[in-house]
Amino acid sequence: MACEKQTADILRRLGVNGLYKGCDFITSGMSFIHENTASYTPVTKILYPEIARQYNTSTSCVEKNIRMVIETIWKYENNREIIDKIFDTRHSSRRPSNLQFLMSLYRHIESGEFMRQVYDMYKDSFVYTCSSNGRQCESCKEILYMALYHMYQ
Repeated sequence: MACEKQTADILRRLGVNGLYKGCDFITSGMSFIHENTASYTPVTKILYPEIARQYNTSTSCVEKNIRMVIETIWKYENNREIIDKIFDTRHSSRRPSNLQFLMSLYRHIESGEFMRQVYDMYKDSFVYTCSSNGRQCESCKEILYMALYHMYQ
């Protein structure tokens, strides 16, 4: 569940919305990868058939719709900073394959980098003053981080 929410949020930040069927396929794929970490490399033999079964469609439809989402993401120039962070495109601006995209996205989510970015985005919106001394403190900041983390669980 948390993996699905994080994936959907990342895809939104990358400029694609839930109207793309590929977003659902990527979200389901991330969830499957999270639950079966040893099974994600052979996308055409395991991942695509699992997603296709879940959505009652063909594996070629799954592959095509994921590719369309990736192409859409790569077309938006205002995504470049986020793309570089997640997909490490400093050395190449070429669109990744579906497998490269899925693996990079999964590593980004699992690394906790997404939660740090969420924390950085929202930390100034919250007041984290200590109830004992009325000042900001590191313990209260950690409590805020954990609250944000649990929002995505």
